Amino acid sequence: MTKTMKVNARYSDATGSWAIRQWWKWFSLLAILSESSAFVDIRNFPRHPIGSHHALRSSQLRNIGNYNIWYSDSFSKNTPKRVPVIAGNWKLNPNTLSEATNLLKLIASNFLYHRSASDPEVVIFPPYPFLMPALELLEGTGIKVGAQNCALQESPGAFTGEVSASMIRSMGCDYVMLGHSERRTLFGETDAKINAKAHLCLKQPGLGIILCIGETLEEYQSNLLESVVEMQLKKGLAGLKAEDISSSSLIIAYEPCWAINTGIAATPQQANTAHMAVRRTLTKLFGADVAQSIRIQYGGSVKPDNIEDLMAMPEIDGALVGGASLTADGFTRIVDGAVSISSSFSAIPRELTARECLPTKNVLGESPVWSERDQCLYWVSAPEEEVWTWNLVDPPYRRLMGTVLGCVALKAGDPGSIVLGGERAILELTMSPTTTDFASGPAVLCDRPDLASMTRPNDGRVDRQGRLVFGMYNNYHRSGASEGSNNAGLYRLDANLQYEKLLDYDFRVSNCICFSSNGETMFFCDTPTRKVYAFDYPKERGGMLTNRRLIWSVPSNLDGAPDGAQVDANGCIWIALSGAGRVVRVNPSTGMIDCVVHLPVRSPTSCTFGGPNLDELFITTRGPDGGGLYRVKMPHGIRGLPEPEFQLGTNGQMISRSPPSASTTGHSPRKDYTWWNKGS
Repeated sequence: MTKTMKVNARYSDATGSWAIRQWWKWFSLLAILSESSAFVDIRNFPRHPIGSHHALRSSQLRNIGNYNIWYSDSFSKNTPKRVPVIAGNWKLNPNTLSEATNLLKLIASNFLYHRSASDPEVVIFPPYPFLMPALELLEGTGIKVGAQNCALQESPGAFTGEVSASMIRSMGCDYVMLGHSERRTLFGETDAKINAKAHLCLKQPGLGIILCIGETLEEYQSNLLESVVEMQLKKGLAGLKAEDISSSSLIIAYEPCWAINTGIAATPQQANTAHMAVRRTLTKLFGADVAQSIRIQYGGSVKPDNIEDLMAMPEIDGALVGGASLTADGFTRIVDGAVSISSSFSAIPRELTARECLPTKNVLGESPVWSERDQCLYWVSAPEEEVWTWNLVDPPYRRLMGTVLGCVALKAGDPGSIVLGGERAILELTMSPTTTDFASGPAVLCDRPDLASMTRPNDGRVDRQGRLVFGMYNNYHRSGASEGSNNAGLYRLDANLQYEKLLDYDFRVSNCICFSSNGETMFFCDTPTRKVYAFDYPKERGGMLTNRRLIWSVPSNLDGAPDGAQVDANGCIWIALSGAGRVVRVNPSTGMIDCVVHLPVRSPTSCTFGGPNLDELFITTRGPDGGGLYRVKMPHGIRGLPEPEFQLGTNGQMISRSPPSASTTGHSPRKDYTWWNKGS
């Protein structure tokens, strides 16, 4: 009998070692299996990350280790591909409606506008009182909502405190979770009760169940795993026939009880072995085709740093997430880790280390730009209201602006001419230590868009046609009045100081704004989503960004999020990963990383190319452990592009030549210049 093995693998490890191990593992297995009559279906076999071929050594064949594989004689090639499903079980959390609402808003913002056909199915199971807020706040995100339990009775009836399956479905919920280990151990739920609830749920059109099964530590140590899950499945699904089951109506969640709330997770191989046992029982109950269509999740201390290894196993179709689902960032990273589209490092990326060149101690250094005209670097320290410049030879020079600064850009004209994205206005300044008219301060070119107290200008850069493009920042996106709200827009300021909005949706934190060498592509990121997109960029006035495509997302096992970015002359994009202590070079065509710049501080904020030959990468950082300016020499063949200058037309009128006032900036005027004391 011909036997078929489905093979799957994913790449994520920052050094590529995990990807290489996966390649050797599958290739070695293929070599071994070729000695038998088994046929290996390699339609989903992973390509080597760098497309090269390697010879296997006999020692590698001998040292594969024990790896259990289940062969299905009856596997049908017509069986549809199983779509991964990630479910978040909130249990009895959070404490209040306000906390639940804030969490839901953050999750919604992470998923709204950032879903694709290749993403997994996502379900959230909040407590009963938060079901309706979840359904309302998650509308349009693609996230489904389920209930953590249901009554043994159907409504209507005199059953105080109970909630029926029909009530749950009438609200708009798609799933009910049954048989969770905590329901079994704390509330005495038996397989018979779980089975009765399953029948009630499946009678409701469109209502599916996630059936939880799993063994205790004692049962696991006694090698009773397979017999325990077989008994739970047979009793929990008793009375159901193959025609009652579909991939959307039944999901199995295998959760080893010894791994719940302990921080201990089964190894991917252990989980895969258990899932194979589950599928064997499902085959006995419903036949091979139905069994192959049913998705089996793993539940038990699932975290962002282990999801990709779990999902690399051929029998693991998703995860039931507990504690990690109670933070928007953690849950989003787990969802991202469940799909093969997640970012891939090349097998052996080139690794560089940046060194601190200026101990500037910026609270939040941002927006570095190199001026070929002035042969110097400009950047800002946002909350300190400072703009800095350095010619690589003399001590750096800074001026205080009296307003929070989001970005700096070059302006055509006299040496030292720059444009600043201020909290309340777009400013123009001649930045030079030899400037004689210090008292004049910056000029206000125009008001900023969206004059609202909730946002301010953030990341920005001049496009190839000389117009300033910048995005806003939700001041309270983490907590406060507008927590989780998409209320920030993306704007372009032309030579006549006229704004136009470039995106048809709002976001929270603009970053990664940079342009291809021909100016036809713009890159952008809403930082909390950890996803970087490319757009077709409109050169003519009145156009919008179109043809959005995902080029890279931060691996789930990597901390941090995309901040500022810059494009090199080869068309690759360099992305500062704030919170991850590195800058990565991404090929936007493949999503592969071929170079990593490491820093000794946690949060690089942005980067740009500079120096006489544009062959050095300058990196700004933030505190508390950072704040200095870093630089690293580029390998041969990698250099930057000249930074464009903002072109102010003849119709552009200067609105003010006085320093920003409190009425304009929201701050009192401050002394606007200082010399930097080296070593201070």
